[in-house]
Amino acid sequence: MDELKWFKIEVIYPLNNALGGNEEPDEIDLIRMRSEGLVDDYEIDIAIFNLSNNTISQLNPKCFVPRGKTNKKYYTEIVFENGDFVFALGKPEHVYSKVNEYLLTLPTSKKEN
Repeated sequence: MDELKWFKIEVIYPLNNALGGNEEPDEIDLIRMRSEGLVDDYEIDIAIFNLSNNTISQLNPKCFVPRGKTNKKYYTEIVFENGDFVFALGKPEHVYSKVNEYLLTLPTSKKEN
């Protein structure tokens, strides 16, 4: 059985109260999250994409200073052909190299004469 060959990368995503929505946590939820050890308003995890159905059209550099911190956190906005976007961890050069590594894992089609 062949293994799926989808692109995997670490992404940053905001914490919110509603599934599929952008509703930010209220102050009580933020206090609860901080008491559980969550300090920032975001988390980092792996996202998995099928790039054969929706290719990457742009890698845009971004940066922010997390609340209560002093060091910048670099990330890249990955914009897909259909207009969707995600925020990948790291600078565009890092994301670009991850995409190239992924492309090397794909089988190549050989034309027979």
